Amino acid sequence: MQAIPSLDTWTSGFLIASFMGVFLFFLLLSSKSKKNLPIAFLVLAFSIILFQYVLFWTQYETVYPYFVLLPQLCYYVTGPLLYLYFLRLYKQEVSFNYALHFLPATLLLVPNLTIWLNHLGWIQTKIILLWFAQQHWFIALHMSIYAGLLVLLIYKDKTITSEYQKVRDRWSKVLSGLYVLFLLAYCSYYILVNFSFFNSQWDYMISIIMSLSIYAIGFFIFNQPSIFNGELYSKLFLPIKNKDASLEVSLLNELYGKLTIHMKNEKPFIDNELRLVHLADQLGFSTHLLSKVINKKSGKNFNQFVNQYRLEEAEKLLLEGEDHSIKSIYFDVGFNNKATFYNAFKKKYNCTPLQFRNGHQSLKT
Repeated sequence: MQAIPSLDTWTSGFLIASFMGVFLFFLLLSSKSKKNLPIAFLVLAFSIILFQYVLFWTQYETVYPYFVLLPQLCYYVTGPLLYLYFLRLYKQEVSFNYALHFLPATLLLVPNLTIWLNHLGWIQTKIILLWFAQQHWFIALHMSIYAGLLVLLIYKDKTITSEYQKVRDRWSKVLSGLYVLFLLAYCSYYILVNFSFFNSQWDYMISIIMSLSIYAIGFFIFNQPSIFNGELYSKLFLPIKNKDASLEVSLLNELYGKLTIHMKNEKPFIDNELRLVHLADQLGFSTHLLSKVINKKSGKNFNQFVNQYRLEEAEKLLLEGEDHSIKSIYFDVGFNNKATFYNAFKKKYNCTPLQFRNGHQSLKT
């Protein structure tokens, strides 16, 4: 007698994790940063894998058989997607031929399409390339190659001279470490399944490790701006040396003076990709020192400090007349989106940019 498909506590939790992954996918897409697209689709791929696992464990796979080979396709895209993100992070050229990296995943579209068309009743044929989809060690080898490429890219250039490179180096090692953990969890399943002690709890535990590693990657990518501003996990990415040492007031004043002159003369804030590490490199400061100078002398964090200059620049453009469109001013002064600009402007001036401009024009009249 065939068992009735049903969910238990474990599978319900994994199903929720799968839906959370889909939510994180859309969240990453909403960041409007093309750099995040590979990671967004990486998280989506793993959500699909986890969803199919739930169907398998609960025997709903017999009810919805058209997802049965999707995990294999998704495994083959994880390496190319993460490597593409790393290439962009290290400002390496991505050629048109990069599409060839997705060739194994593209091949696995064939057996998936065969299953879907058979299920719809449009064709009646054997599953094409089924043998390829069933080669789990091919998948492990494929992911191992990309794990090696990630490590090679990280250690290729050992000349780290800037603060940005230091943060990027630590950041890359964390991401590649999580991917290796994901790979080891995958391989361990096909090794442990041959032993008599292996049961569903082991299977669940492996999936938990895989879930945590992939969703941690998604979480870190979503918070990347905060990491590169030195505001998130500073002890992990920016270890503080001589933590108890205090700076002399005169030195703080001197460094802050150099910072404000640079902000007024060079206007680095108009770059909407400006991060603490970039500004530190421009000034020749360490990231920790610059953060300390900003916090101590201005009483603000990095984002608040930079946005103060952006608002002042926006005020000048608004007063210059209607040559500058309000719709474009926010981008011209360095804000990433209109909503953030309007909220910051209204908080400082207690009015919208349009009201600010109209009010000053009426005073002139």
